[in-house]
Amino acid sequence: MNIHQMKNQQPNKMKNIINRTLLFVLLGLFLTSCEKSINTFDNSQNFIYFDMPFQVDQYGIITKKRVDSLSFSFAMSDISVTTYIFKIPVSIVGLANEKSRLYKVILDQEKSNITENDWSIESIENLSIQSGYLHDTIQLEVNRTPDLKTSWKSLTLRIIDNENFKVGAEELITAKISFTDILQPPTWWNSWISIFGEFSREKYLKWQEIYYLGADPNLESFGPDTGKQLYWDQMPYYVVSSWYPSTWMFIRMLKKYFDENEVYPDGDTSKPRILLP
Repeated sequence: MNIHQMKNQQPNKMKNIINRTLLFVLLGLFLTSCEKSINTFDNSQNFIYFDMPFQVDQYGIITKKRVDSLSFSFAMSDISVTTYIFKIPVSIVGLANEKSRLYKVILDQEKSNITENDWSIESIENLSIQSGYLHDTIQLEVNRTPDLKTSWKSLTLRIIDNENFKVGAEELITAKISFTDILQPPTWWNSWISIFGEFSREKYLKWQEIYYLGADPNLESFGPDTGKQLYWDQMPYYVVSSWYPSTWMFIRMLKKYFDENEVYPDGDTSKPRILLP
């Protein structure tokens, strides 16, 4: 190695030493910055929200959009059923705690049309996230009142801040609940009214019991639902007994039941007895 080559190597060595020194300095500053960020982050802060289920599209695929309400109808329930419990999920963002922590939910009066007789206000009292957990479920009890025969009742719950939790995103701090006792016939009933007669809850419930999914092995042979199995919610496309003899066999069973058993709408004997044509 000659003197000229040695002179060229010396500046390169100095440059490498300087670059390495700068790299270590920058790395040290980065780690110090991260440590400060971690130390200044409030790990004790927790946010709370209604963890409503996600919507499902027409193909049965879960989307990223949440449902904005829960609903229920007493119409298909036995008349002995007088209450229903909505299960409303609540979750927090933050750390679990070794102690149970209360959270606060109120009724949004302006967005509700219920009275004290329609629900149990105790359902939203003394709510808490239990120790070691990040979730809770509100058991909201509503009542089957006479008004529900002709109207829908609704209530909106709202989560608010308290000493333990801050509210989460605006769109996740309310939950709408709706319920009714209005009876609606299925879409196929009008096409079959000559066979089943006037719609009633008792007929519909008994038909679901008799013509359940799997009772009839036959498949639809006509219309847009060709290939689907026939049952109470997948009625034949045509009201023709000779084309669907198995369905008519179950209809005869339904007719026989009401011929042999005295059944009245809602058990009210002052009303005409329920029969098939």
